Amino acid sequence: MRNLNSDIEYLHNHNIDPRSREIYLHSATYGDDDNGVDFRSAVSLHKNLRYLNQLSFDPIIIHMHIPGGEWCDCMSMYDAIRLSPSPIAIIVYSRAESSGSIILQAADLRIMMPSSYTLIHYGSSFVDGDHKVAVSNLEWSQKEAAKMVDIFTDKLMDSPLVKEKKWRRVNAKKHILSQLDNKADWILYPDQCVQYGFTDGILGSAEFQYVEDVRKYLQKNY
Repeated sequence: MRNLNSDIEYLHNHNIDPRSREIYLHSATYGDDDNGVDFRSAVSLHKNLRYLNQLSFDPIIIHMHIPGGEWCDCMSMYDAIRLSPSPIAIIVYSRAESSGSIILQAADLRIMMPSSYTLIHYGSSFVDGDHKVAVSNLEWSQKEAAKMVDIFTDKLMDSPLVKEKKWRRVNAKKHILSQLDNKADWILYPDQCVQYGFTDGILGSAEFQYVEDVRKYLQKNY
């Protein structure tokens, strides 16, 4: 029999249910402000993924409720999820903003709650120090921004929108750049994200009515 107290401790203290192979990704600290992705939330995810992958390569579900945050920590999560030997689904609660929208793209299966949304933008950069340091930081920021655009372009290329428009990659990339240039925050709702290829489905739909349907999809297809 399951030990209820132990299960609750894992869930609330370690953000993981080892039995069901589910991880809860959110800010590492609680307060008036949601700090989003930082080194603490990233390290917690790294540990939990590593732990579950040591147990088996069965599917993992990540319940994500995070607004964004530090870029480097975001990319460490992106890499850890993308390179996991276990297939991973991410379910978005509330929103996947900024770097959170990038983390979502790493999953094998991306599902959004009906009332959630995605916000994509370039984010903020702060340059400090002498001239050479400022130039170096700016070059790094530009390269990382290009990396973000490439990630979304890759997903867009497999989308219903590209099939409808018959775009080549250069056209798809230009479209993403135009959206980012024209809008400070590019906001997309679940049905739009499906059209753009930035998510695979919506929880509560015919295909993914319940969380267990997400798990069954992973078991069948990966």
